[in-house]
Amino acid sequence: MQFNFNTVKEFYTENITDEVLRKAGLTAGIFTVVIVSQLILHGFVEIVDSIPVFNSLMQVVGVYATVRFVLANLTTQEKRDNLVKNVRNTYQDVVG
Repeated sequence: MQFNFNTVKEFYTENITDEVLRKAGLTAGIFTVVIVSQLILHGFVEIVDSIPVFNSLMQVVGVYATVRFVLANLTTQEKRDNLVKNVRNTYQDVVG
């Protein structure tokens, strides 16, 4: 079976445009930036996690933030309803 290069060239010229290639390049670039950022952040988190006092301090800060969120948004039915409404509005603003 002989491969027909003219068919491939014809398909490429009809279906692959500069816009498609730009979008593919942009997607690859964003993907690369995300991967590199994750690797850098992972290294930073490992360094911070290895400091004993800082690790315990961050746990206390996390518990404080959780308690504060619960008290501010989940203690009454009205607050819970407002939270659900705000989340739905934000979702609609993002999704459209």
